Amino acid sequence: MWSIGADGGGDYYVVLTNGRVALWFHEEEVIEAHTQFDNLAVFLWSVVRYHAVRAGALDLAAVEADFRALGQPGAPAPEIGLLAVLS
Repeated sequence: MWSIGADGGGDYYVVLTNGRVALWFHEEEVIEAHTQFDNLAVFLWSVVRYHAVRAGALDLAAVEADFRALGQPGAPAPEIGLLAVLS
C-alpha cells in the first residue's frame, strides 16, 4: 500500500497492491470497500473533476452523470464519496 494524497481531514488516498485506489480512514485505521476506485487513472480522472467543480471551473450537474456512469464506489459513497462532499 502506498499513500498518494490526503483528503485534508487526516484520511489518506492509497494505492493498494492490486492497483485499486482507496481511502484509508485514520481514526479507524481501515480501508473500506465502498471507498475504492478501480485504478489510478480512474481515480485521477475523478479527482481532477472534483477539484474543478470545487474551483468553479465545472458545474456539478455537468459531471455528476459521468461520475455515476463510471460505477466507482468511491464517488457516490454516502457522506464520504467525492459526490457527497460536493453536494
